[in-house]
Amino acid sequence: MTRRRLLFVHAHPDDESSKGAATAARYVDDGALVTLVTCTGGEAGDVLNPSCPPVQRADMSATRRRELEAACQVIGFHARHELGFVDSGYHENPTGVPEGAFARQPVDLPAAPLAEVLRHERPHVVVTYPQDGGYPHPDHIMCHEVSIRALGLAEDPNAEVPGTPWRVPKVYACHAFPPERVLALHHALVERGEVSPFEGWMERRAERTDRTEWPCDAKIRVDGWFERRDQALRCHVTQVDPEGTWFGWPRDLERVVYPWECFTRLRSDVAVPVQEDDLFAGLDPTEAST
Repeated sequence: MTRRRLLFVHAHPDDESSKGAATAARYVDDGALVTLVTCTGGEAGDVLNPSCPPVQRADMSATRRRELEAACQVIGFHARHELGFVDSGYHENPTGVPEGAFARQPVDLPAAPLAEVLRHERPHVVVTYPQDGGYPHPDHIMCHEVSIRALGLAEDPNAEVPGTPWRVPKVYACHAFPPERVLALHHALVERGEVSPFEGWMERRAERTDRTEWPCDAKIRVDGWFERRDQALRCHVTQVDPEGTWFGWPRDLERVVYPWECFTRLRSDVAVPVQEDDLFAGLDPTEAST
């Protein structure tokens, strides 16, 4: 029997825990083979957890790799690939991205090794980022561009990529905080008379007129895996404050008002319902594996 195969492409260590982690854990427990690709080493990250001791810049890459390994064990990824590019750091102006960093690379340079991974892992479903990265981090935008290019290379029989060509039948973009999730949590907290950590987000959203509202084409119910997600997040000790925003609302409330993770469908070779509740909807893995 062919096992279902799901592959996530993320920009940095910790993204695998903050975007789609509960979904990954759910499919692991459901018996799917779930693979992670991380594009950069997270070298440009700062220590964002005030309770974490300082980390020397020279030690940041190794520190974040250890955190990534711990988080992957919690989530249960069956395979993990690191493309090894240098973290660009967050820059609102793209001209600030340093030479040699991931977001400054020609797209084919990281796309070729990712295409090789796709040919090797042969996923039925790939999850990456939306076109705008989900938020304007240059590495997240680059991650989308690299993923789309790699998908094309992986299926092209004339591409100079090791392995047998493979077309991924379904491709999605994941979202950490789709507006419907933020609004649901915010209003529920206000109704409870509790402080909402999303007040600033609500104000910024009201001021913006150019925002892109990506649709939630697939909503995967994962309330049973919130604890695994949170445990994986806490593995990223340098990046995640256990008293911070990521944990700024009660999990019992989240299970009631928004028990899903949200994905935008970028491509599907098979007929699917308008609103999916399974990333493998419409697929027969036995047929897809041929």
